[in-house]
Amino acid sequence: MNRILAILVGWAQAVDRRIDDGIGAGGLAPHVRKALMRQQLASIAQMTPALFVSGLVVTLCFALLTWGQKELAPTVLCGLLINALYLYGVQRTRRPAPQSDNRIVAAAVWTMVSCMVQGALWGIMLNILPVDGSLAIQSAAIVGVGGLLCITMTAVVNYPQAMLAFAGPLVVGAMLSLAEVTGEAASWIQVPMILGVAIGMFIVSLRHAAEFVAHRASETQVAEKREIIALLLREFEQTTSDWIWGFDEQGRINRISAGFNTATGVSEAALTGAGFVHFLRALTVPDDPLMAHLEADIAARQSFRDIELRVIADGRECWWTLTGKPAFDESGWYLGYIGTGSDVTERRTAERRITILAHHDPLTGLLNRTKFVDQLSQCVGRLERYGAPFTLLVLNLDQFRQVNERHGHQAGDRLLEHVARRIEGSVRATDLAARIGGDEFAVILPGVGVAESVAMIAERLIAAINQPFVVDGQALQIGTSIGIALAPMDGQRPDLIQRNADIALARAKADGRSGYRFFESGLDMLATERRQQEAQLRDAIDQGELVLHYQPLVSAVDGEPTGFEALLRWNHKTRGLVCPADFIPLAEQSGLIVEIGDWSIAQACLAAADWPAHLSVAVNLSSRHFRRSDIAMVIKRALSISGIAPERLEIEVTEGLLMENSDGVAEKLAEIHALGVTIALDDFGSGYASLGYLLRYPIGKIKIDRSFVAASNVDAVARDTLKAIALMGKTLKLKITAEGVETREQAELLSDMAYHQLQGFYFARPIEPVDLPHYLLTHVLARTHAAKAEVEETLAALRA
Repeated sequence: MNRILAILVGWAQAVDRRIDDGIGAGGLAPHVRKALMRQQLASIAQMTPALFVSGLVVTLCFALLTWGQKELAPTVLCGLLINALYLYGVQRTRRPAPQSDNRIVAAAVWTMVSCMVQGALWGIMLNILPVDGSLAIQSAAIVGVGGLLCITMTAVVNYPQAMLAFAGPLVVGAMLSLAEVTGEAASWIQVPMILGVAIGMFIVSLRHAAEFVAHRASETQVAEKREIIALLLREFEQTTSDWIWGFDEQGRINRISAGFNTATGVSEAALTGAGFVHFLRALTVPDDPLMAHLEADIAARQSFRDIELRVIADGRECWWTLTGKPAFDESGWYLGYIGTGSDVTERRTAERRITILAHHDPLTGLLNRTKFVDQLSQCVGRLERYGAPFTLLVLNLDQFRQVNERHGHQAGDRLLEHVARRIEGSVRATDLAARIGGDEFAVILPGVGVAESVAMIAERLIAAINQPFVVDGQALQIGTSIGIALAPMDGQRPDLIQRNADIALARAKADGRSGYRFFESGLDMLATERRQQEAQLRDAIDQGELVLHYQPLVSAVDGEPTGFEALLRWNHKTRGLVCPADFIPLAEQSGLIVEIGDWSIAQACLAAADWPAHLSVAVNLSSRHFRRSDIAMVIKRALSISGIAPERLEIEVTEGLLMENSDGVAEKLAEIHALGVTIALDDFGSGYASLGYLLRYPIGKIKIDRSFVAASNVDAVARDTLKAIALMGKTLKLKITAEGVETREQAELLSDMAYHQLQGFYFARPIEPVDLPHYLLTHVLARTHAAKAEVEETLAALRA
């Protein structure tokens, strides 16, 4: 029995699979097939009440036909069983639709078994009816079978398996019932007719079911895709800054996402129904060309992509990127637009920051040198194309180096920031200000070519920068010099215009600073001459044309030489000996002063190595050389190479260097003093607050300015000043040297005042290196020998 049951179940499953394959349900995904089965069972449930009514009517008809006959009872019994099944089916339709796989399979099995039992009961009823005894009953049976087939096919048309389960036993029962009718040829015709009708209905059911499966499966898959798309869109919106928007054929917003509400700061209720283009126009700046481009695309129903708009949303400046596409239905009817948007404010801010870093000076925020050159070239391009004049101003700060050295580079940086703000405040919004060097700025004045107007701007800049700056609570005073070049008068190439402005700047600084100069052709000649002199001076260093002359320093007591001051000279090929005043300023401006100063110290020490050990050598230091060179290391190296004792070397510094009052100057002077080298203050009394320098710095010697010595012959105040200085030197235990001694009276006066050293033409002019041995023999060694002979004579007399 179990084996037979297993065979029947296997056969039923095979038939079920074959029918599924025939209607296109066999290849569906399991979850799609599950949804389809649920829809098939739902369609049968909707028709179950109609089956109940039709079954009840047919049962009543058959009962009336068999009324009073013995077949009435079994007929009514079969009818009751059939309608009980129908009624139970109606009750099942009130239950929730099955969702789980097991409940769906159970519902399908129940439907199949119910249809099969109903068909079997109808077949039995047909065989109970006395169809051979009455033509009316026979006709009713045939009509009943056809009607039941039609109604059942209508009810289960979407589920061919149920149709087959019902029609199979019904048709078999009908054929058996009609086969009992003997002697009538019509009955044998009715059997194949019923069979043909059943087969035709089954085929129709298969075809209709196939269409049903295709339609429902497509709907299920579309719904799934919509769910997936909706899920992806929700995830997309949650994980990115993008949002979705849409509007209908009339341009009214009908689709927005939460991201759109957040980006705009407007609620969904307020946005829905508003005009999309009108809303964007209210957010963007007037006459925005990109907004006009977007409106044109929408008007032409064209797609647009990645249009970036600058908007004011929720009270802040933002950048949005919009992408949109027109929507049409199947008939081509325009439905509106759907698109996405992104808030790209962070990216645009980062790009702006990168652009600022690339084109602007990070310290001051002004244009940097690269962008300045680009803007200058653009101005030249407009000059060539449209004849538009412009002016270039080049500014260089005065006394800025002293600020750096006295207060440190951080204070200098903050000062540059303040200077940049004042420059911006002194020019027009259309003018272009740039920082093109350490303390060098430039301003381009587009459209300005009149000298009077430019002069007013230059004066305004100078006045603004001359005002004191407050940095870290300290008042700092600087100035600026300005060189001006007018285009096209002063050049029509960027490099030429800038060069001419630089030439005018150099002239402005040479004229006394805190002023401005326009470029003139004569300045170009001076600049050319200066460049030639600089090249000659550089060649002079390389070719050994620089020499040191030595002027004696003598004792104020007995006039004996105690040392020499090394004085620099340029032995020019054509000009002869050139004094330092004619080329030292050039060396300082060109930076050659460091190389020249280092050479002077080394050369003086080497020369002193050949002198008697009691003679010293003094070397003057330029302030710029002192600041730029590692002076202590230079001196240490010169002493090491020459082998002279440190106390034989004197380094002379000027009062201008000490006036800077910076930690760097004090530190370098302390390093020199630590080596054992004497530090002398040159031209004492010619500046300000000189006494303070003597107390603040390790000064071991002072040299009185020659102006006091020259005036001592006729000026009692000068003589009193010399006496006061001598007394001060004695009190502070400082050596004092008087320069510019040219007469015996001056020498005697200074000697009486207890000065230590004298220097001047009265004793000797600067001596060339070739004549120095002769001077040493005649003034140092000869006197040494004479003194030695005198001592020996004195000793001999004492012995006698």
